[in-house]
Amino acid sequence: MGSTTWGWILAIIGTVASIAGVVFSWMAWVQAAKAKYAAREAAEAVRVRNLSHDFSRWSANAQELLQAVRDLRFGNAQRAATDLLGVLAHNRGWQSGLERNVYAARLDEVIRLLKLVNTYLTEKAVFEGKQVKIAEHCQAIFHKLNEISGAFDVELEKL
Repeated sequence: MGSTTWGWILAIIGTVASIAGVVFSWMAWVQAAKAKYAAREAAEAVRVRNLSHDFSRWSANAQELLQAVRDLRFGNAQRAATDLLGVLAHNRGWQSGLERNVYAARLDEVIRLLKLVNTYLTEKAVFEGKQVKIAEHCQAIFHKLNEISGAFDVELEKL
């Protein structure tokens, strides 16, 4: 074989290797895109699970608030309402997942009711005089938080 033949053979081998390199690069890019999608799905599932867990805990706290109001335990009701309002209204870092969510409006209503309940809990005489109304608001808070928690549970099942 002459040098021209070897030149052609090496050129063909180089071309095949280049094409194989392009094909493998493309396959790696496709796999990376799939991995990126899977990572986003996993992050979304974790976010929804965490929100579901948080809302379940806050729903239980709202139930404790409701029980304290029904039992006329002023100090416990005051503490529970303040703690719940602090977590839901003032510590809004966890809410980044709700910005595009339909539950944000329900949560705004919960916060509005909690502020109203906190207003009623400023003095024991007001608390005792408005106990029935406060209990109604606490019941609504509990139900709304429970609904949100349940909705996140359903969303988690879909993921």
